[in-house]
Amino acid sequence: MINEPRRPQGGHPAATPPRVPEPADPHPRPVGPPSSGHQAAAQLLGLREVVLPAAVVAAADLLLGDALGSDDPVTREAAAATRGRLRAALGLG
Repeated sequence: MINEPRRPQGGHPAATPPRVPEPADPHPRPVGPPSSGHQAAAQLLGLREVVLPAAVVAAADLLLGDALGSDDPVTREAAAATRGRLRAALGLG
């Protein structure tokens, strides 16, 4: 038969290897559209170079600090990475 498993010489069906469950996603994605904080963090994470007034940079640092306490693990991770880059660029990191 076409879909029949191969049989060893003894005539018994070949044992199928046990299935290994997939590991759980360490960052389950929230259902629904991404939050504005998540979108902002994703945008900021992609920045390579920018010229801004110091007040804007200070405000961004504060907002990213607030995002570190988010319930969404992806937002926390993106905010931490972005804040780290921002502080490193300012010589604070």
